[in-house]
Amino acid sequence: MKIAILGAGALGCYYGARLAEAGHDVTFIMRSAYDTVAEQGLHIHSIFGDIHLPRPHIARTPQECGPADLVIVCWKTTCNPLLAEALPPLLHEGTRVLTFQNGMGNAEAISRIVPAERVFIGLCFVCVMMNTPGVVEHLEKGNIQFAPALPTDSGLEQAQELAALFTGTPVQTACFRHAEQILWCKLSWNIPFNGLCLAHGGISIRQLFTMPQEVQRAGDIMREVCRAAELRGFPLPQEIVQQQMDSTAAMGDFIPSSAVDYNRRRPVEYDAIWGTPLQLAQECGAAVPEWAQLAADIRARLAARA
Repeated sequence: MKIAILGAGALGCYYGARLAEAGHDVTFIMRSAYDTVAEQGLHIHSIFGDIHLPRPHIARTPQECGPADLVIVCWKTTCNPLLAEALPPLLHEGTRVLTFQNGMGNAEAISRIVPAERVFIGLCFVCVMMNTPGVVEHLEKGNIQFAPALPTDSGLEQAQELAALFTGTPVQTACFRHAEQILWCKLSWNIPFNGLCLAHGGISIRQLFTMPQEVQRAGDIMREVCRAAELRGFPLPQEIVQQQMDSTAAMGDFIPSSAVDYNRRRPVEYDAIWGTPLQLAQECGAAVPEWAQLAADIRARLAARA
């Protein structure tokens, strides 16, 4: 199986390297790190063991990569307007597309180009950073939850096939029938913690946990997200809030992705992570005052930067 990683930043390089480690044919489509990786290879420093790919398959453009059996979309949701240009050169009649992106709306965007029965979602619970081109730091976790864009028996079976690609790697996987169920699961962390680190100007988890009031606020927001998920018909495990709080406290100097984007003056994935889910929560009658205030704080922060 030929696999193309579209948007080979920290996330795409980490999971692409794991797939290459498992023996799959992986091409990394990258821009800023291309020259460095061409000269020095791809380095993964991981809590599960380091990987060095001395000569990975890399491409600057989808056209250079050519059609693949599986395309994994790892770029920021702010790049989704480019899908109509980037995806077609990577497709043949049976290509499946798997999005590892944050938030909501990504499978729908891809399904405008690829038949929805060949679109899948992978929610990655992982802490990875690439502060040096071609060098990925994997700090925490790494599990992936898979679901088909269409909740059918065939879709679930294919999602299980995609999860099996990681057999023999440290990546643990689970498969679900309904994509929205796993989307809310990851949003329960992303909305409060990614959001608060961004709203405070791009700080780390360690810095956030020096602010007891903000830690309490994170828990309150998470509970609001869980209530919204339940009203949408996808209740999350009762213990998820405490589990998320405990695991986040151990993340140390990790800076969530949107805070990193803010610090580097790149576009922030506001709509996918906060805007669209908040609209769905309010439409189903969920009381989400803390979440709504956080969204307002983020908009004010981004407006001030602009």
